[in-house]
Amino acid sequence: MAAASLTFTPMLMPIIFPDIGVVPLKRFYQSIVTDQDAVIRWLQENGLLARGIVCKCGRLMKIGKFSHAAEELGWRCMEKACRKVASLRVGPFFESSNLKLIEFIFLWSKDYQTTETFEENLGWSRSTITGWKNYMRDLCVTRYLSYLEPIEGPGEIVEIDESKFGNHKYSRGRLLSGQWVFGGVCRGTSDMFMIPVAERSASTLIPLINEFIRPGSTKYHNV
Repeated sequence: MAAASLTFTPMLMPIIFPDIGVVPLKRFYQSIVTDQDAVIRWLQENGLLARGIVCKCGRLMKIGKFSHAAEELGWRCMEKACRKVASLRVGPFFESSNLKLIEFIFLWSKDYQTTETFEENLGWSRSTITGWKNYMRDLCVTRYLSYLEPIEGPGEIVEIDESKFGNHKYSRGRLLSGQWVFGGVCRGTSDMFMIPVAERSASTLIPLINEFIRPGSTKYHNV
């Protein structure tokens, strides 16, 4: 069958990365991953999989089996004269991946810290593991910077500080170059924010304090 030429519709992904909070891995698998239809619904609800795509012929495609004999799901055009099919992975998040969706969910949700642990548990190449870890990290950063909101309010203590990220020459001596970052964290809730800044003058930081810390908060700064 011919692969469909596709155009994304506005219904696809309203957010860059899902905002689902912390889900215990055991409960995640028990409630979601054991059911293929539930996996697809969860991915769509959290912006990781398209809710609908449009075929080149202009008709809406729906999720279904490629054929009666095939178990793999994909997108199928509903126009009888067309009937083109496309991979379920169509979209910016999964399209470049050859991994099974459930394998990817495991990689994404399990808090592995080393490439060696990934290799041992999943049997993937080092380049695949590194690429996906970097990709997911970049998505998290983009999502975070795109949806910053003010933290806390009356009665809460917010600790604020600024740090410069960079390298020491020959691993010692003064910091020669790097990026200043200003941030704050609430003692009571652990809500936080971090903002890259050009420098740490009062004229730069005070507007950020007013923007990202709600009125009534007590602000502590390490002097």
